[in-house]
Amino acid sequence: MKKTLRQYQLGVILSSLKEHPSPKYFLEQYSITPGIAAEVLFLAKKDIKSKVVFDLGCGTGRFAIGAALLGAKEVCGVDMDQHALDVAMMNATMSERDTSMPITKICRWIRSDVESLDASCDTVVQFPPFARDKVFLKKALEISENIYSLHRATPKTKKELEKICKEAKAKIIKTKEFPYYIPWEEEGKIGRKILLVIIKK
Repeated sequence: MKKTLRQYQLGVILSSLKEHPSPKYFLEQYSITPGIAAEVLFLAKKDIKSKVVFDLGCGTGRFAIGAALLGAKEVCGVDMDQHALDVAMMNATMSERDTSMPITKICRWIRSDVESLDASCDTVVQFPPFARDKVFLKKALEISENIYSLHRATPKTKKELEKICKEAKAKIIKTKEFPYYIPWEEEGKIGRKILLVIIKK
């Protein structure tokens, strides 16, 4: 697939990726939806193309693989769950087969807790667990200058994110809300909103 991808085409590709077969509630292993992932990645496109991109808490690799498809120089997916990383590697292989793009050469996968990560990159794209999202954001600000991060869309959370960014001498330049459903909450019927924050240092 050598022609330029459109957003909806990226969403279709990402929708074919396998999910975690046995997500763990205590790790908050819920996936970003293909549609939201494609939109966030297209918003980040200028900070992805020819850049080194990290996906912290990558799960089964939807953001990481999407970044590779949009022309990242190198992508690193980081997660503490080896089972999730195994699925991510399978998804990268499947995407490479389906698109004829060298996804497995662009993507690498690291098993690590985010707090232990010692790295640097151009851009972080992440959907961290809600209970630890501040930890993930602080790490993203430590290792990168361009951050695209999803969080609970509440006034309290937004104030906390603004405070963290101020302390890191970074600025939230744009926000966007998306509707989102967590599968194990009343069988996914309880809706909430998640907030994308785009941050620059």
